[in-house]
Amino acid sequence: MISSFNTAQQGSAALLLVPQPAPRQAQRGAAAIITTAQVHLGRGETLYEEGERPATPYLVVSGVLRVMVKTATGRERLADLAGPGDVLATSVFDASPAAESVIAASDAVVRPVDVQATLARVKGRQDLASALVRQLNRSREMADDLGLPMGARICRILARVAERLGENVELFDDEGAARTGEWRHLPFSLTHDDVALLAGCARVTATRVLGELKEAQVLDGHRGNYSVVPAALDAAADQYVYEVL
Repeated sequence: MISSFNTAQQGSAALLLVPQPAPRQAQRGAAAIITTAQVHLGRGETLYEEGERPATPYLVVSGVLRVMVKTATGRERLADLAGPGDVLATSVFDASPAAESVIAASDAVVRPVDVQATLARVKGRQDLASALVRQLNRSREMADDLGLPMGARICRILARVAERLGENVELFDDEGAARTGEWRHLPFSLTHDDVALLAGCARVTATRVLGELKEAQVLDGHRGNYSVVPAALDAAADQYVYEVL
């Protein structure tokens, strides 16, 4: 059980979230990637499924999408959460079937990538390569976390997701006082099952760790609607590690 990091006021009850006024859009680093007409996805809609052969890769413009893969035992695993600036359906580059299914975790907008036009421009090649490297680095970070205690692994996953996809918010207690800490709200539903699938643990373990983080006041919310303090989550991860040393 981790101790309280006291990043929030004690005794908070009613909370008010004040998100950033504009949703996150594709990063400027993807500006030179040539795309065609937008594709709008509602929450829960599937962009493509494992085994299909998408005609083009997709650039995520806004929203969040779940990238699901099957393990060797046939179980589904949440391999990644794709957000603005990410490139999906990369199997197109080696003409192979998709190894993953992609489902919108929130309302999302993607654009098919014109690969030939993008690769014909130096800046296009650079931006496309940069997007793919960012995604590979995320996979490497997930692999590096495999040796950590499960509590630390979940903390690091939540911190990275919040830094990349979260929105700055202010939280207020029932007396109107602002809670301290740099809070970030996850603008999509992240359930206990999602956390378990990301971390590779049982749902009961994810529920226990999330409960401990809520008690330590580095996580707030319920039913998949969460806000967190990334810096405090990193500190909590360190404490989970120290507990097993």
